[in-house]
Amino acid sequence: MRKATYLDRKHIVDILCQSFIDVLIPNSINFVVKKSGNRSKRLKALMEFQFDLSMMDGNAFLSDDGKGCILYLDKTKFSFRKLLLELKLLFTCIGLENMFKVLKREKLLKNFHPEKEFIHLWLMAVIPQEQGKGIGSQLLKESLEIYNNQLIYIETTTPENRAFYTRNGFIIFHETFELDYPLYFLKYV
Repeated sequence: MRKATYLDRKHIVDILCQSFIDVLIPNSINFVVKKSGNRSKRLKALMEFQFDLSMMDGNAFLSDDGKGCILYLDKTKFSFRKLLLELKLLFTCIGLENMFKVLKREKLLKNFHPEKEFIHLWLMAVIPQEQGKGIGSQLLKESLEIYNNQLIYIETTTPENRAFYTRNGFIIFHETFELDYPLYFLKYV
């Protein structure tokens, strides 16, 4: 595993898009991506936003074989650049008509964030044809070593992802069905 740079942006966005383009079940990504229009374009806008924000307020890592990536946020601070990225996301991905729905979701998520300082494991992906081969597990293990002895937090939406994270040492501390999909909140110390 290596820490990503802005030179890896296109490659990481491609991994993320490949991993989520055909996932059409109700989940966090599909909740945010506006339903009408070009799904591929909207999904790419979301993944570019997530990569850019991770580079500003956290870290992005790429597996040694370049087939998987993981994004973390470790600080949340206001900046005009971040505001511009959020506005761009609103117009290219979310859509004005979905804005309040997404803001409600964000408020729900924040209600269950740990009260003490934490690192947010924001997104992880392995290209579909390589999933199930241990790439994600290795990437998660190596990246968690970087955040040794720090509280790591993640929310996920599928039972498969929930099982993956619990197998890798995460503990479920809350689950809710307040949106149109399940949300599982997990932590790792």
